Amino acid sequence: MVRSGIPLVLVPLDVTRKVAATRAWTAQLAATGSRCGGLVAEWIDAYMRNIDWKAVEARYDDACGVAAPRPLLQPEFGDIGSVSVEEVSAMLARGEPVQIVDARPRHYVSRTQDIMEGATWRDPERVQEWAGELSKSQPVVVFCVYGFHVGCRTALALRDAGFDAKYMAGGHAAWRAIGGKTRAYG
Repeated sequence: MVRSGIPLVLVPLDVTRKVAATRAWTAQLAATGSRCGGLVAEWIDAYMRNIDWKAVEARYDDACGVAAPRPLLQPEFGDIGSVSVEEVSAMLARGEPVQIVDARPRHYVSRTQDIMEGATWRDPERVQEWAGELSKSQPVVVFCVYGFHVGCRTALALRDAGFDAKYMAGGHAAWRAIGGKTRAYG
């Protein structure tokens, strides 16, 4: 709300060529007599005069004609299960026994500053060397940076070794995006 009492709302243009900032609204803003109101009204008017509506419409039509992206298919990972970051968070909140393995590649983790709370970093290139340190009686959740190939390959190797292993979809990036707890790494 500006001092004049007129609420200042920033709104995007919608594709039907309607604008929430109407001429009447900008006139009301300019009529406040304030320098700010006048400048904003002038800016909106100039913006609206300079929009190439035919180009906007053409871009919109082009975008509507683009096919949706193909789904990510990873047949090499078979039926390996995934678990969402929200599910992992809920498991931890309930105190469920779960082994969390950070399988971000060595070259990546050497530059990182944090690690998921409760996770242990393990080199994804050396699964056979450290797999024996895990318990087969508790589920294992594996994650990498974004939850694709490295985490899937590591979880698959653990499943092949007899563990109940799943990869965490979205990886460490998704964990941080939901505000999941982390700690300093190193």
